[in-house]
Amino acid sequence: MRDLDSAIENLEAWEAKERGTSNKAVKSQSGKTRVGAVEQFFDRIGVVAITLSAGLKVGDIIEIGREDDAIRQRISSMQIHRKDVLEAYEGDSVGIKLKHPVDVGSDVYLIGESASEA
Repeated sequence: MRDLDSAIENLEAWEAKERGTSNKAVKSQSGKTRVGAVEQFFDRIGVVAITLSAGLKVGDIIEIGREDDAIRQRISSMQIHRKDVLEAYEGDSVGIKLKHPVDVGSDVYLIGESASEA
């Protein structure tokens, strides 16, 4: 089932690119939006580095890792080049403070948007 979801996400991303809308986030059938993958985890300071494939905001809820052992957390702070930001966009490399360690290569999903959007 997981491979099917991944294949569907890839197809939807390809179709969006063909339509010229590749910069917009594509939601999977599970309702989660993939926003990147963990490039590095700095254990001493509890910060994850991610290059975004879709936008994120402080207050958004993200999920990192495989579904059976994923961590979920609301973004309380985010930095670009060691400067605090409230919002980041596709292509930005961000650092996000986490409460738990994560594995490099883990997918990062947006599962809930900040309250200001609702």
